[in-house]
Amino acid sequence: MLSHLSQLLHLPVQHALPASSPSSSPLSRASSDDSILPIASPTRAVFDDPYSEKRPQRHWIWDGTPSVHAPVLFVLLLFPLSTALVVFCMSTLPITISWPRTLTDLAEVGRQLQEYTQSGSVPLAHVVGVISVTAVWKHAWSIPGSVIWNVLAGALFSPAYATLLLTILTTTGSVLSSLLSAPMAPFLTQVFPKALALTRTALEGDSSSQSSNHPKSSAWVRLSILRLIGIVPWAGINIASGVCGVSLRDCILGSFIGCMPWTAVSCQIGDILQTVASDASSTPRTIQSLLASPDIIMKLVLLSFLSLAPILGRNHLRAWLSSSTSTVPPLDQDPSQTAERLPRWSWVKDLPNRIRRSSHSRTRSLLQKELQALTQEKNERLPL
Repeated sequence: MLSHLSQLLHLPVQHALPASSPSSSPLSRASSDDSILPIASPTRAVFDDPYSEKRPQRHWIWDGTPSVHAPVLFVLLLFPLSTALVVFCMSTLPITISWPRTLTDLAEVGRQLQEYTQSGSVPLAHVVGVISVTAVWKHAWSIPGSVIWNVLAGALFSPAYATLLLTILTTTGSVLSSLLSAPMAPFLTQVFPKALALTRTALEGDSSSQSSNHPKSSAWVRLSILRLIGIVPWAGINIASGVCGVSLRDCILGSFIGCMPWTAVSCQIGDILQTVASDASSTPRTIQSLLASPDIIMKLVLLSFLSLAPILGRNHLRAWLSSSTSTVPPLDQDPSQTAERLPRWSWVKDLPNRIRRSSHSRTRSLLQKELQALTQEKNERLPL
C-alpha cells in the first residue's frame, strides 16, 4: 500500500534490507564491513548506491538567468516597436511621396515640406521632430539612407542650423547603436572574433604601450580619426564600440567630432540644390549663370574645403596619433638606441597590414609544418 502511494507521489522507493536468517552461512560478514558489495538495483546493470539516487530535474525551455536573456529580448522587441513609431511619424507628414528614391523625388519632398514649414511654428516643429526621430532611428539600427535626411535638412533650414541639428542627431543615434550592441557582445564575439579583436586593438592601442610610462591617446581621439578618415563604416564603429566596452563619454565625443565635417558637406549640398532650384523657378537663368554667382561660388568653395579637409589632413592626423602613442623610453635606456628606433605609424595605417600579415603568417606556418613532416618521413625511410 505504501509502495503504491509513493509511486503516485513520485517518491523514491526505499529498498528493504533482507533479514538475516538463522540458516545463513557462517562465512557471512558483518554489515559494518567495508568489503561488502553495495546492493544492486534490479533495474540497473551497474553497482551503485540506490539511496543516493536523486529525483530527475526538469529541463525548462528557458535555460539561463534572466539577467543574460532579458537585455537581448529587449533589443529584439525594441526594433519592431521603434520601426512602427517611425512609420507612424512619417505618415503624419503632408507629403505625397512615401520615400524619395531619386533627386527629383527628393526635390519634390523638399518643396512640399518647405511650403509646410513656412505656414507656422507648429508645422516647423513637426517637421523637425519627425526628422529627428527618423535620423536617430536610422543611426541606432544602422539603416542606410541617413544622408538623404542630411541633404533634406540642408534644403529646408540654414546650413549652420542643419549641420548642428544633424550632428547632434547622428551622435545620439551612434550612442544608442553602441548601447544596443552591448547586450549582443557574446554572440557577435563568436561570429566575428578576428574583426572585433582588431577593432579592440585599434581602440585600446598597441599592447607595448600599456605601461604607465607609455602615454597613449584617448579612445575618443581614435574614434574621431576613424570617422574622419573613413576607413571603417560608421555602423561598424558604433557596433564595435558597444562590444568592446568603450565609455559613453568617448563615444559621444568621437561621434560628435568625427561626423561633423561629413554632415556639413551633405547639408551644404542640400542648400546648394535648394538655391539652384529656387533661382531656376523664380528667374529663367542658365546653369552657367547660376554657378557663376558669388553665392554659389562661396558655397562650392566651402563644400570643397569641408570634403577635402579630412583627406588632406590624413597624414597630419596620423602623425598626431603616432606621436601621442609613441612610447617614452625608460631612464636607464641608452639614448642611441632610442634615436635608432624608427617612428611607428599609427594603427590606422597598420590595420590592413595586420590583417594581411596574420593570413600570411598562418599560411607560412602551415607550409612549414608540412615541410617538416615530409622531411621527417624522408629521413625515416633512409637506410641507416
